[in-house]
Amino acid sequence: MPEGDTIHRAARRMDAALRGREMVLADAPNPRSPIHGRASKLQGSVLERVEARGKHLLAHFSTGDVIHSHLGMNGRWWITADGQMPYGKPWLVLSSGRGIASQTGGKLLRLISESRVRNDPGLAQLGPDPLGGSFDTAEAAARLRRLGAGREIGDALLDQTIIAGIGNAIRNEALFRVGISPLHFVEELDCETLERVVRENEKVMEISMAKGRRPRSIYRATRRGCPACGGKVHSRGQGDANRMAYWCPACQA
Repeated sequence: MPEGDTIHRAARRMDAALRGREMVLADAPNPRSPIHGRASKLQGSVLERVEARGKHLLAHFSTGDVIHSHLGMNGRWWITADGQMPYGKPWLVLSSGRGIASQTGGKLLRLISESRVRNDPGLAQLGPDPLGGSFDTAEAAARLRRLGAGREIGDALLDQTIIAGIGNAIRNEALFRVGISPLHFVEELDCETLERVVRENEKVMEISMAKGRRPRSIYRATRRGCPACGGKVHSRGQGDANRMAYWCPACQA
C-alpha cells in the first residue's frame, strides 16, 4: 500500500533514472488517464528534479510544468533504467531512452504549472514530512498535541495536515514498537510520550527507506497473534475513513 516511504522511494528512483535528461517520450496511452492527450506536452522537455511531499510526488520539468501524483490506495509507479517499456496502457509514461517511469491508477495525476504548485492549497496544508530533511520531532509532537486534540492517537497520526506521509501500516507498526494503544486520546499522552510516538513513526519510515521494505509485526496480525507475547491481536476501524487499527492489549497500554 503506497505510503510516504513508498513515494520517497519512487521519487529517488525517478530522479536517478531521469533527472537532467530529455524526455524522448511522454505519453498517457490509457483513455482513463486524467492527462490523456496532454502528456505529450512534456516531450522534448528536461526533467529537472523529483520530490516527495508526504504521499505526493512532484516531477518538475524545464518547461515550467509539473507532474503531480498521488497514488491513493492502489496506484503504482514503475521505474527502470534498463529501457524496458511497461506492459499495457499506463496512465503516464515518461522515457529518456534507458530511463523509464510510468504510473498506473492512482488517486490523482495532473499536469500543472509551477505557479499552481506554489499556490496549491492542498499541498500548502500538508504537515511536516518525517523524510523531508528538516523534520523536527519536538515541533511535530507539539503540532500533534495541538491539532489532534479530541481524537484517538491512531486516527490523528493519519491526518496528513498534522504530519505528512504516515499511513496505516506505518502508524500501526510505530505504535506497537512504542507500546501505546491506538485508542488513547491524544490529550491523554504527555509530551514525552508523543515525542516517542512521532520519533518511532520517523524511524519506521527510515528503516523502510534503508531496506526497501517496511518492518512489519502487528499489522494484519489478527491470525498470527502478537509477535511479542503471542496474545490475541485486536482490530477495529478508526476515523472517518475507517482505517483498520491493530494492537495487542497486553503489550500496548
